[in-house]
Amino acid sequence: MSVSRRFLIAAATGAPLLARAANTAAPGPPASVQAGVLLPQSGPNALTGDECTRGIELALAELAGAGQPLSLLPADCPDEARAGQAVKDMMTARAAFLLGSGTSSISYAATAAAELAQEPYIELSATADGITARGFKFLLRTCHTSSMIAGVATAAIAKAGSGQKIALLFNTGATSGAIAGAAVAAFKVLNITPNLVVGYPEAVTDLREPVGRLRRAGTQILLHAGGGDDVLLLFQAMQDTGWRPGAIYGSGEGYEQRETAYALGAAFDGVFAIGAPCYPDSAAEIATAYQARYGMAPRAADSLTAYVGAKLVFETFNQVQGNAAKLLDALRRTDIPAGKLANGFGVAFDKNGHNTRSFAILQQWRGQALTAV
Repeated sequence: MSVSRRFLIAAATGAPLLARAANTAAPGPPASVQAGVLLPQSGPNALTGDECTRGIELALAELAGAGQPLSLLPADCPDEARAGQAVKDMMTARAAFLLGSGTSSISYAATAAAELAQEPYIELSATADGITARGFKFLLRTCHTSSMIAGVATAAIAKAGSGQKIALLFNTGATSGAIAGAAVAAFKVLNITPNLVVGYPEAVTDLREPVGRLRRAGTQILLHAGGGDDVLLLFQAMQDTGWRPGAIYGSGEGYEQRETAYALGAAFDGVFAIGAPCYPDSAAEIATAYQARYGMAPRAADSLTAYVGAKLVFETFNQVQGNAAKLLDALRRTDIPAGKLANGFGVAFDKNGHNTRSFAILQQWRGQALTAV
């Protein structure tokens, strides 16, 4: 309707346009957009999931009030079956994009479901190489990989263990199994043949038999890829058998969690841990914010790794003015030099959607503190 016709109609009905305008309610603030968060909040990986959640919350709190209003829509994903259903629930709730996943097994299921639904999924913490090797178009990963972990571990062992007997012990689950497979390949490149390679089931409850094999093989350097409970089982088995190798290099959530160091005390001193940087000096402000919000020091590198990835996603979402359809393309174009993010990462995604400027480092437990080597 033209302006002139509107004025004619208003005049004929005795309903002034100004009066109508005065009675029109002012537009409210823009509605909050939801970001789906798929992490284990129960089950054996709950601590990892909770730590990742805290990192995401810190990133969102830091950007509060800037750009498109954003809120988190969490889903508890303790296993693969629940992860697939959670993605469907997120679609029903119209989440703009998804963040996850805590562990590789959950990530495989969740990202496959998201790809089928053509929903943007940004993996913040799961490391298995295969996650980004499936040709998915709606998946990006900001964190490090199992190959990166294995490369650091095997290089350190090669440097320290010339002529010594080396063994690989690993949980056959998706995360630890991927690290072990990458380690075997990396050892081969280095012309190192481990004296013993031992896998065990994901739901193991006793590691005395594998530890007995390691002892009989005369293992001097052990590379262990395992979950949180696995580390406790390993040290219990070593105590029960009265044996311990000269050096332990560990990868997996148990080796980066402060709770493990508290539980094992002095027995954990000197153990090497390979993974993402755990709150270096460049992340001091985030550690302070964590302490203020949660009343404790950070429990693992997972929160910092998730914080860095989530902040990148939130900032990019604001840059595209809340347009989820443009989010992945904008992220793919991102070019941040290594060392510029709080944990030392940079950003450059390859054709598979992996951030090639993420990395793993060698760290060591000293007095219940994890120190970069």
